Amino acid sequence: MNDPAPLPTNARKRSQEETRNRLLESAAHLFALNGSKKTRTSDIAKGAEVAVGTVYLHFKDKDSLLKEVLKVALTRLKQEIAKYPAESNSLVVNKMAALASFTEHFPHLAAVLFDGGNLATTPGKEAFEFLVASQERGLIDGVAQGYYRGDLHSGLVARAMVGSLVQVLSWWVKNPEVITKQEVIDSLTSMRMEGLSPRI
Repeated sequence: MNDPAPLPTNARKRSQEETRNRLLESAAHLFALNGSKKTRTSDIAKGAEVAVGTVYLHFKDKDSLLKEVLKVALTRLKQEIAKYPAESNSLVVNKMAALASFTEHFPHLAAVLFDGGNLATTPGKEAFEFLVASQERGLIDGVAQGYYRGDLHSGLVARAMVGSLVQVLSWWVKNPEVITKQEVIDSLTSMRMEGLSPRI
């Protein structure tokens, strides 16, 4: 019996990319559902309809898979932010709208990115630090434009803001029926701009 003819190089490469994408989709779904700690590599392989060994042909380990899923999530988040230009008269509301839009349009990726357990992992900490650095840059720009007071430590405030946003968006992505997207945007914007002091 003759061995099957090998796939042409570009067809083989396309097949490998399709398998890798299926693994990432399966991992994103399971990490969103169960968290990375409770997700087994065998479950990811099963979801992608491949053998467990195939996972290791594409990724070193589960942490490498999580790192790649978080990278995809951050890329999608950046793309969403780019749709909402940071104009001086709507800087804060546009940032909140971009976060809410990302969470609404990419719920699995948002659930992975905003999950505290995932963020406690080594790749998760890298993603969290990226979010903090991005927030701190926004704060510094906001101070320069007169949006925020400038007497607070920007690194501390950035961590506090990212921490609260992660909590809110993690909750909302799991309970989207509780509050509308617009209410999320309005509430986050109001809290950011006015705090919790009563309006006079």
